[in-house]
Amino acid sequence: MRLPLHALAFLAGIVWVETRSTLDVLTPFIPLIILVAAMCGRYGPRAVTTLGVGIAWAWLRAAIALPAPLPPDLNGTDLVITGDVVSLPEVAPGRIQFDFAPEPDSEPRLPTRLRVSWYRAERSPRAAERWQLEVRLRSPRGFANPGGYDYEGELFRDGVGATGYVRASVHNRLLGRRAAAYPVLALRAAIVDLIEQTLDGSPATGVVAGLAVGAAQGISGAQWQVFAATGTTHLIAISGLHVTMVAALTMLLAQVLWRLRRKSPPRSVRADITCLSGAVAATAYALLAGFSVPTQRTLIMLLVGLSATWLRRAQPPSHVLSLALIAVLIFDPHAMLTPGFWLSFLAVAAIFVGVGSLLTWRRPLRTFLATQAAVSVALVPVTVWLFGSLSLISPLANLVAIPLFSGVLVPGVLLALALAWLAPWLGAWLLQTVAGIFDACWPLFEWAAQLPGALVYLTAPDAWQVLVLAITALVMMSPLPWPLRAPGFLLLVPLVLSVPERPATGDFMLATLDVGQGLAVFVRTRAHSLLFDAGPAFVSGRSAGDLVVVPYLHHSGIRNLDMLVASHPDNDHIGGIAAVERSLGVRTVRHGGRRPQVKASAASCARGESWFWDGVRFEFVHPAASERWDDNDGSCVLLIAGRGGSALLTGDIEGDAEAALTAHHALPHADVVIVPHHGSRSSSTEDLVGRTRARYAIVSAGTGNRWGFPHEAIVDRWCAAGAEVIDTANWGAISIRFDSATGIGRPRSERRDHRRYWHATTPLAGESLCLRQQ
Repeated sequence: MRLPLHALAFLAGIVWVETRSTLDVLTPFIPLIILVAAMCGRYGPRAVTTLGVGIAWAWLRAAIALPAPLPPDLNGTDLVITGDVVSLPEVAPGRIQFDFAPEPDSEPRLPTRLRVSWYRAERSPRAAERWQLEVRLRSPRGFANPGGYDYEGELFRDGVGATGYVRASVHNRLLGRRAAAYPVLALRAAIVDLIEQTLDGSPATGVVAGLAVGAAQGISGAQWQVFAATGTTHLIAISGLHVTMVAALTMLLAQVLWRLRRKSPPRSVRADITCLSGAVAATAYALLAGFSVPTQRTLIMLLVGLSATWLRRAQPPSHVLSLALIAVLIFDPHAMLTPGFWLSFLAVAAIFVGVGSLLTWRRPLRTFLATQAAVSVALVPVTVWLFGSLSLISPLANLVAIPLFSGVLVPGVLLALALAWLAPWLGAWLLQTVAGIFDACWPLFEWAAQLPGALVYLTAPDAWQVLVLAITALVMMSPLPWPLRAPGFLLLVPLVLSVPERPATGDFMLATLDVGQGLAVFVRTRAHSLLFDAGPAFVSGRSAGDLVVVPYLHHSGIRNLDMLVASHPDNDHIGGIAAVERSLGVRTVRHGGRRPQVKASAASCARGESWFWDGVRFEFVHPAASERWDDNDGSCVLLIAGRGGSALLTGDIEGDAEAALTAHHALPHADVVIVPHHGSRSSSTEDLVGRTRARYAIVSAGTGNRWGFPHEAIVDRWCAAGAEVIDTANWGAISIRFDSATGIGRPRSERRDHRRYWHATTPLAGESLCLRQQ
């Protein structure tokens, strides 16, 4: 048990560092940690030493990996730089995105790796090409919302120090190919090109490229949704299962070739060469996959096992898994930040713990079913913890998908690529045949994904709930007889009966989501929910609805919206509505201006329309049904009043609409105001600011937006009126509780409360913009 204990201690030390909000607090204590670890290694528990080594190693790698901040004078400045395309470009309608390694001679202060988007490019850059580009860069930045994806974390793990886009310029030109400098990348790009040319727009193109070289960029959003609903996402790109299969097939081929020879070397030599062939094949395939975490884990485990065979020293499975864990964390301690790290290691551990002696080739069906059951049970807690969702049909779907992908599609793709170099016509035919098999099976997966309850979204679990799930999973996988394991399900009773915290009658919660330059506000009473706008749609085809609003609502346990308000038809307010309606039930829609394209029943918002939900009053105070306003001034304005306070949601109204609002409506005091039009100079008149007497003025605006929102004069005006001005650019998502017992709670900042050391520095996270004006 010593090696597994040391592996877990090493992991614990790394996890502790990777969950810190800053490294500055830890830095002075690193020498002390190393000293204590060394002393424990000599005089105390050696696991403490391993824990200290894990902390020190994670801190050292984090300090090295953190890119130097982009100099302020380069942030938002147009630069002409020369460099290499060092990733497989991701192509979307109207946009191509790729990683770019600039030459130091271009600008010595630039980070070593940039992530660049090029809109409407005349010629798409290809991997391993050298280009001269005119770019505009900024420091890495992502949205900060509960349940949202940590894009800044992805950039940090990938070593990206700045993001930006290519400017339309005469300076943009191809300088040449750099295949010799990036041979593996060039080979992967050549394989993707071959697949795209052979399949010529087939729906299977992205999946085949993912199975061949781990390039899943061509898989459509609709396909990803089907894979997620059926729990088969792990099979799409090159996975550990595929690497194992390639090694096994290579070793089997080697054994067959030995038997075909009349004279063969001694058995020990044959075994050594067979092991070597499997190791080489697995390593080559892992390199083609871009050396992702699942392939790292599998490759290291295979190398450890094959080395033990070569050295004639058998190792217990727990030691093999522990060595693989330690090796992966030494190679890349940031790997534990990826869901694949936890899923892959727990899956293998579940096979060893839950299946054990059942692993035998004599009864393959029983082994396969037992393995599938053990993995499915073991991954429930971590899946719920990481994703807040659970595919109920995943075990059954994988019974079909695993043999299809690992037994048919992957071998077929690899064989087709090998034949493509020897007999191109035969390789093309086989590749098209594999794509045809996938296309023929795809309707089955689509049907399964549409089954009621195929993918269940769960409210973000508390730590005790995840612990209960983990204990239940361990009991279910234990070697105890079933009569003793069955009572383990009783542990789930408090979990099932637990109810998420909701506002009391008369209270409500308001969350202004971080959608960049746009607006999305969620309001929740005890039994009802309302969404006011849904953020922008982007050129890439994605939207704030996909990336922010829907994940947040799922994270909050929302399955249906009682009302969706589209304040007015500008993209930055309604661009995400289609994604919201596609993912959740929407009972009714109110809109300003022209009717948005929605399936739910819709009507224009009109002054005087009011209703009560759970003791909270909602009222539209603008525009009047008889008035006709243009664009921004036609925005719906919603007043919400509960026992604990009130809020005014203003959309993009400007001076004329504000004057009409105050003239036709005895505008009461509003504790919280969503600042009109993101803080533009044409809004927030003195009359509106003075009448509302807001305690908090919330600005929803993108970081460094080109309009300069919020303007300093507007911030000054709200501050002078006694309001605290807070913004999503610095705070991330902002949530406020209106409680009848305690009044208005202090606003919560997602960027402050859940900060990690790699996140962008935001001095005003959790602070009022009024401090900046002082």
